[in-house]
Amino acid sequence: IGCVIGLEYTNPYLSPYHEFQKLKTHPEIRKLLEGGECIGYGARAINEGGYQSVPKLSFPGGVLAGCSAGFVNVPKVKGSHYAMKSGILAAENIFPKVKQQIDDGIDIVDTKTINAEEYDKAVRDSW
Repeated sequence: IGCVIGLEYTNPYLSPYHEFQKLKTHPEIRKLLEGGECIGYGARAINEGGYQSVPKLSFPGGVLAGCSAGFVNVPKVKGSHYAMKSGILAAENIFPKVKQQIDDGIDIVDTKTINAEEYDKAVRDSW
């Protein structure tokens, strides 16, 4: 059972925890939970905004991948596969550059020399 609450609510005193507790008292939800045992619970902040809100994904020496880049399908509350895919694309775009530097005998101390701009394009072309 889950409860998603957007952070743009107007009541500054709204407690997502208490709203979830209220949800569990709904007659239909209560029937599902009755006699059960809580074996764990958790909470997560989901950065939303959609595809149009994804920032530039590369910068000198690094990339944004996964949740930090905002890869989440908000209506479906899914993001793990987007996170994994962006990590794979980052590795596919960065590894050849690192290998080339090693093959050229360049000491990889300053990662700012690695430019991963192709990663941006790879991500945007992949979905």
